Amino acid sequence: MSAEKIASQAYLEVAAAHGVEYVFGLPGTSGQEFIGTIADQEKIRFILAMHETCVVSMADGHARVTGRPQLAQVSTLPGSANSVGALYDAYRDRSPVIVTSTNVDTRIDGRDSHTEGKNLVEMTKQFTKWSAEVHRADRIPEYLNRAFKVASSAPTGPVYLALPSNLLGEPINVENPDAERSRVSPRIAGDPEAFADAAKMLAHAKRPLIVAGSAIARARATEELIKFAELVAAPVVMEPRYSFLSFPTTHPQSFQIAERQPSFDLPVWGEPDVIIAIGCRLIREYRYIPEPVIKPSTKIVHIEEDPWEIGKVFPVDIGIVADAKSALKSLIECYAKVEPATGVKSERLECLRKAKDQATGEIDSRVSKGWDATPINAARVARTMDRLVEKDALIVNESPTSKDLLMSNFQFSPKRDYFSNSSGGYLGWGLGAAIGAKLAAPKRRVVACLGDGSTMFGLQGLWTLARYRIPLVVIVFNNRAYMAVKNQFRGSEERIRIAADMGAEITGPEINFARLAETFGIHGERVEHPDAIEAALKRALD
Repeated sequence: MSAEKIASQAYLEVAAAHGVEYVFGLPGTSGQEFIGTIADQEKIRFILAMHETCVVSMADGHARVTGRPQLAQVSTLPGSANSVGALYDAYRDRSPVIVTSTNVDTRIDGRDSHTEGKNLVEMTKQFTKWSAEVHRADRIPEYLNRAFKVASSAPTGPVYLALPSNLLGEPINVENPDAERSRVSPRIAGDPEAFADAAKMLAHAKRPLIVAGSAIARARATEELIKFAELVAAPVVMEPRYSFLSFPTTHPQSFQIAERQPSFDLPVWGEPDVIIAIGCRLIREYRYIPEPVIKPSTKIVHIEEDPWEIGKVFPVDIGIVADAKSALKSLIECYAKVEPATGVKSERLECLRKAKDQATGEIDSRVSKGWDATPINAARVARTMDRLVEKDALIVNESPTSKDLLMSNFQFSPKRDYFSNSSGGYLGWGLGAAIGAKLAAPKRRVVACLGDGSTMFGLQGLWTLARYRIPLVVIVFNNRAYMAVKNQFRGSEERIRIAADMGAEITGPEINFARLAETFGIHGERVEHPDAIEAALKRALD
């Protein structure tokens, strides 16, 4: 027979069985039973935030590092509404965040009571894999266990549960589900014949191109991708709007493409005749481009664990449903059996060497022209970071318009990792995500790179950073504007100036982020001259 317990106690027991160490939360006035139960135990620690965006993004960042679902706890309609933006980020990036929210007491439900909403489940449904409300206290362990199963099974993603506050305090007498018996293997093996056909198509290609998706990094399959790329002797680019870096930028076959106006026409290499896209959406567009990014004549192999993504925008010649790790292992086996024409690999490698030299030369030329510029060149900041930051660091980025500069000038060698939100448009994710990442990897250097606009959306995270003394380095790329917005304005110089002043410039007053940090008791420095970058960064790292 199971022993009687309070429903909130069962909630924590289920969470602990799934490996949860932290609950990130903002309990609100309806969360007293939940907080009281956490105070009665020591397995799971509660991390308090000042806004629900920070709550969900902290759970998101922790989940991205560990690969396991993490819990965010909010309160009723206001808390759930405030969490929707960060939930949207998690949904677009398939991050296994579980948001649980207290709801109004069932005994006053329907009376238009304090913080009551019409339907929390409907409000969150479009941003989750599964949204539900629990109507019986003894079903809470079952629902939460299912939430972990749904969030972690392919394709991964967030879950939302509404828990009426009075149910959390009720005694129940049920066995908790067995967490181990709810796990689903993430491996999805694809069709062997389709992989064999894909290998033949690549072997006969003149200029193949590999488009690597975020799912490769999530599947811990970067080593397999490197082996496959070297076997084929093809360039590798990341999918536009990627959230995880799946291929080291230091590799001679790694190339960067612009995210806002992407093109697969690489220098020297030219337009690909065959694209093999693995673990990606192919592609997430930023804006309408009259000429399609992929030419109609290009042959496409698209491998994804979610069949919805295959052929969604561009028609494919071979579509394979498979997870990235299983797919790459199969591709390596199949390609090893194919005999490309004599000299094909050496010719491809020579072409790649010339392409890499040209791409690197163009980047170096651009950086050198603005090296001593004031305001500071973001590329110089990135190159200084590259020299001073550890070789196994994790970079968490939410600096949308500085991303290309960061990726071109900070060397991501194999042990350095990177993730960002895929810029779905909801800002404020970065600081919370970096805090969650650092808690998940306490012995590793984590650096948050934030835009000034993004920072202002998630500024409340500084309180949590200070409250729990989390050793995180935060770098704000302050271009004094919503630059992604400013870059969209068209017309005469005067028209652009007026439009930017109205809708994009973050000036008058000027924001001093270092002083804002100091109000929370955090060491902050404002660096205005390029010669001061290195010393300031050394002090921050120390």
